[in-house]
Amino acid sequence: MAVAWQLKTARMDFVRISKTHLDDLVRLDSDPEVMRFISGGEPTDRQDYIDDLLPRMMEFQHRPYGFVAAYERDEFVGWFHLRPSVADPTVLELGYRLRREAWGRGLASEGARALVDYAFDVLDRTCVDACTDPRNAASIRVMEKCGMEHVGRFMHPRVPLVVVRYLVKRPGRRAPDGATRG
Repeated sequence: MAVAWQLKTARMDFVRISKTHLDDLVRLDSDPEVMRFISGGEPTDRQDYIDDLLPRMMEFQHRPYGFVAAYERDEFVGWFHLRPSVADPTVLELGYRLRREAWGRGLASEGARALVDYAFDVLDRTCVDACTDPRNAASIRVMEKCGMEHVGRFMHPRVPLVVVRYLVKRPGRRAPDGATRG
């Protein structure tokens, strides 16, 4: 049975990613600027979504975290996630991808803060991390607005790219050993 997980912010509603989001996800990943720091601007093939990405995005349906579609006034603007970190599976990782039309309006920061707060306040986690291509200044700014600090670099396991890792600790709580270095 799927675990309900719905969040709201001042401007966005979040619902779990499902098969009904396939067209929106493919359209999102078809924008070369959206994919610039992920695949060098190459779009994600629809069949890749069907065979691999969408099942991976939906694998957390029985957990109180996972991937959520973000809507602003009933319009799909992108997705966010909390999932086990690729750098340290004992830590939840924040991730997001927004349509270009949503950039520059604070939606990424608003959604990211909501997920970090959820991880601390509801899931009682001690820290949350995120990673990005070191050239992605906009994404780094979002992480910093969430209180995250740079803690290292590592080779991402799914893309042949060295990424920077940022981490925020819950105020008053100690992060697990090893969670501050990556």
